[in-house]
Amino acid sequence: MSYYTIPNSVLENDFNFLSKSCEDFKNGKLDEVTFKAIRVPYGIYEQREKNTYMVRIKTHGGQITPKQLLGISKLAQNYANQSLHITTRGGIQLHYVDFENLCLVTQELHKLRLSGRGSGGNCVRGIVGDALSGIAKDDVFDIQPYANAITERMLALKDSFNLPRKFKISFSSSKADRATATITDVGFIATKKGNRKGFIVYIAGGMGSKSRLGYKITDFLPAKECFLFAQAVKQVFDKYGNRENKHSARLRFLADKIGIEELTKRIEQEKQLIQKSQKDWEIKVSKSFIKLPKLEHKALPKMTKEEKLWWNRFVREQKQSGYFYAKVPLTLGDIPYKSAEKLANILKSVNSHCIAFGQNQNLYVRNLSAEQMLTLYPILTEFSPQSKQATILGDMVACTGAATCQLGIARPRGAVQEIEKYLLKSKIDLDALQDFRIQLSGCPNSCGNHFTANLGFFGKIQRQGGIPYPAYNVVTGGVVEEGKTRFAKKITQIAAFYLPEFVYKVLTRFLEVKKQFKTFESWVDSSGEEEIIKIAESFAKIPNFSENPKPYYDWSSEELFSVSLKKNGIGEEN
Repeated sequence: MSYYTIPNSVLENDFNFLSKSCEDFKNGKLDEVTFKAIRVPYGIYEQREKNTYMVRIKTHGGQITPKQLLGISKLAQNYANQSLHITTRGGIQLHYVDFENLCLVTQELHKLRLSGRGSGGNCVRGIVGDALSGIAKDDVFDIQPYANAITERMLALKDSFNLPRKFKISFSSSKADRATATITDVGFIATKKGNRKGFIVYIAGGMGSKSRLGYKITDFLPAKECFLFAQAVKQVFDKYGNRENKHSARLRFLADKIGIEELTKRIEQEKQLIQKSQKDWEIKVSKSFIKLPKLEHKALPKMTKEEKLWWNRFVREQKQSGYFYAKVPLTLGDIPYKSAEKLANILKSVNSHCIAFGQNQNLYVRNLSAEQMLTLYPILTEFSPQSKQATILGDMVACTGAATCQLGIARPRGAVQEIEKYLLKSKIDLDALQDFRIQLSGCPNSCGNHFTANLGFFGKIQRQGGIPYPAYNVVTGGVVEEGKTRFAKKITQIAAFYLPEFVYKVLTRFLEVKKQFKTFESWVDSSGEEEIIKIAESFAKIPNFSENPKPYYDWSSEELFSVSLKKNGIGEEN
């Protein structure tokens, strides 16, 4: 069962167009620049290795059926690096796909009713949904039908695919804002006025170059008007966005240029034009997809000590009596194809709405009884070793960085692995840091969402004696919650080589004073910022290369950082 519908005619036209373009490029009828402009809107990006590509797959607001997961796992096995990578927008990426297999992979995705259409380039990107929508106890209402309905409408419109720059939409089902609707181009947060469904709406936010918090436009937009509003914002962006300089082309830069009042005025004008010219501007949604048999509330089944610890860390009761969901931490957002295949085969007999991906790059198994959930324990812990560890480790987020991305400076995935090793060897109480967020990006583009982290990092180049070495800017104090969202503040820098020990010392110091502060950010606001800076200063001295060459290599790389920098190609922006 699919969540949104892509018309067969659209899939057929897309495949024919992409196939011809690949053939023309292969035969020299298209140059690289022209071919790039064609493939990127379909989520196909060239990696650093020539003729090797990443294929990004658009999910249903982060949700996917077991049948679709099974199909993608087979593609990963046969045509990629035998792994599925989950993005910080709840999408799926296949890496190291050869040029010769691009069309075949696209065709197989279409058979699964999936596509990369709109997952790259200057278009309406995949719509982000709340991974816990419809099941969390703080859920106002299930936003998934609205996200799916807007996706269907936007995919069918030509003006969704030739915008000044990418255009992102998010839906959160509560003020906890698990889909970061407060920091995106158009963000909807579920709310109610009496029995009427509606949305708190934010616009013109975003992370990356010159990050901006979103502007709250209204405390209540009737739910039926969400497509009307999103389409009006898109049309304003299309008309007035900067098409000359892509580095100043996002909606937030238009807000800076003309002011939020003028932007809001133009959006309202576009809404009126749409209402006059279109009869079908009201969105039509089905009821919530989640139709679960009623279960009687009963005591939890008996568990071993290990099972009990896992349950307390990762399993939570849903708002539907008798049902549970589990967060399954994925190492660096990766799922081996064999594990995905095994999980999909088990869950396909349960229901179609039991898998979701969160912005923390983790998997959520949903809508299961306690007995069903406990049956999954040995399978989940087999492919997710972090399911046996404290949640802080599995919640660490890192983009792919310089290992595959042409824009990457540092290699945050290697750094995360080293941080995990260091913390596990230490005696620090990691369970006392539940929900703590450590997030890394390989460059300022914020694909690792570092500005929303409690403790975040983004890659930079430093030099000692004229020789470059990998380093990170340090940001801290990020909060994501409706009415309270704020970005982490850049306060210092640290060499990549010293990052694991630096993180350990910051966490150790926070735990020493934790009882005095309600949250990590309250400590940061009090004395924590100064203390973190002092800890970083203790690592400021970098040895000369002749004394110790290790700081001049990045984590998980066997070549000098200076050599790696020289290999960087012309970047393909996400």
